[in-house]
Amino acid sequence: MVVRKRKRKNKLRGQRTHGGGDKKNRRGAGCRGGRGRAGSHKHKYSKYYMVFGTEKKSVRAQGIVRAININQLVQRIPQWLADGRVERKGGALIVDGRKILFDKLLSRGDIAEKIVVFNMSASGKAREKVAAAGGSVEEPGAEKPEGQNLEGEEKE
Repeated sequence: MVVRKRKRKNKLRGQRTHGGGDKKNRRGAGCRGGRGRAGSHKHKYSKYYMVFGTEKKSVRAQGIVRAININQLVQRIPQWLADGRVERKGGALIVDGRKILFDKLLSRGDIAEKIVVFNMSASGKAREKVAAAGGSVEEPGAEKPEGQNLEGEEKE
């Protein structure tokens, strides 16, 4: 048979202080040295000494890189041509990263058309795929490729 124990709360009914000694002892937080970190520069110094004189290092937020895969780029090119964000010069498409609002080109997907990408960075595999299709990737901040040999003839 299970023996049921009375709860302490019920055991101490009728006893004015519930085992806390004098009625003064249970007032406020006086008998435990204050609440929280009260007295931490005084009598609780040994408990909180490692906190004093330290600074929390601030973490700088890094810029968000807006990336696009090759297959997504190829899907959106007809719409961007209609909007005027992408130009066709000779046999190549000229894609400006600032106009299409992307910062980086990633390698998922295949490309068949010659594309010249500038104002965008690119992953290594993406560069290889664009170069295999006959295009190129310019470094961010590069000028618009006006004098490039896009049609196979030199500009004079």
